[in-house]
Amino acid sequence: MNRLSSFFIFCSGAVNSVLRRCPTDYIKYQGIGATILFTGIFSAISAGYALYTVFQSYVASLFFATLWGMMIFNLDRYIVSGMRKKDNFFKEMAMAAPRVVLAIFIGIVIATPLELKLFESEINAEIGMMQQETYKKQDDLLNKRYEAEVKVVNDEIILLRNKLNKSDTERTIRTSEALAEADGTGGSKIRAMGNIYRAKAKAAEKAEQDYQMAYTEFNPKLDEQVAKLKAIEERKSADLKNLNRAALTGFASRLKALQRLTSTEEAIKLAGFFITLLFLIIECSPILVKLISERSPYDQRLDTLETEYHLANLKNTTISKLATDSQLTFENKTAGFRVSEMINAENEIFAHALREEKEQLMGKKEGWFALLRKRRIFDF
Repeated sequence: MNRLSSFFIFCSGAVNSVLRRCPTDYIKYQGIGATILFTGIFSAISAGYALYTVFQSYVASLFFATLWGMMIFNLDRYIVSGMRKKDNFFKEMAMAAPRVVLAIFIGIVIATPLELKLFESEINAEIGMMQQETYKKQDDLLNKRYEAEVKVVNDEIILLRNKLNKSDTERTIRTSEALAEADGTGGSKIRAMGNIYRAKAKAAEKAEQDYQMAYTEFNPKLDEQVAKLKAIEERKSADLKNLNRAALTGFASRLKALQRLTSTEEAIKLAGFFITLLFLIIECSPILVKLISERSPYDQRLDTLETEYHLANLKNTTISKLATDSQLTFENKTAGFRVSEMINAENEIFAHALREEKEQLMGKKEGWFALLRKRRIFDF
């Protein structure tokens, strides 16, 4: 067996010392190991692209992508090596169900960043549209913020201009009538007719005076309002420049763009579905191989070793328990015997003391009755 085959078997999580006794299972576990290895590589590539969109650094992306790929590789290796072929298919399914769910999540995590890379040009175009929408919302909010103030100033400007225009129109009409009366083209049709001309000339002169008065009164106010409007526009322009116009280059923005594309573009939605399905199949394939394959010599040999280990462990546990029980029984009996002997010894000592006291009492001259009255029989 060459080094590549040995490496694939290592990737599968198989016990090499057991697999050597089952050469018919070499191909099976080499295939499982290769699948686990390529899943780890795909996950590292996927994580590298996703992390680069966050850190914008090749070194950081490479470092964390390697860690992520190794973690997924080790997790897949553990999932597959932890499965055991049993004689009951439903028990195998119940045992494999949590691992299948975990494999599905891993497959989705791997597939999503690769989808972002595969549809990069479409996503960039969608991000451009999202940026324009964001800018428009910002502009609308800014315009709404200044809308009332601008309206007040514009209304005042319109009012002042209307007053000036009205006065100017009146002046123009009166001047035209006076000129027409002077040259005989209007009014009485007589050139420079005395009273009529003088009346119209006087009206034109008054209209000129009214206009000059209106101009003197309203033009400064108009200039003031125009200056105020200009100041408002300058403030609005300054606020517009200070708005956050940062480009949407983050990972979340790309995910949102992909979501918008899949909701509107059926082709991208279908392609994304099949890409995700492909990685789900790749991720679940080692587990599926374990489930659909027959119980192999490797599985039987591994069960035998595990059974022997459990029996040996049970034997050691039983022996240890029996030894502990025997020790406890011996200690209990010894303690009981010791207590019994101590009680007997104390009884003998007490009996001996009573005998000595009795002999002392018998030797005294006072009678028993007197001693009882004095309560001194046991007066030591």
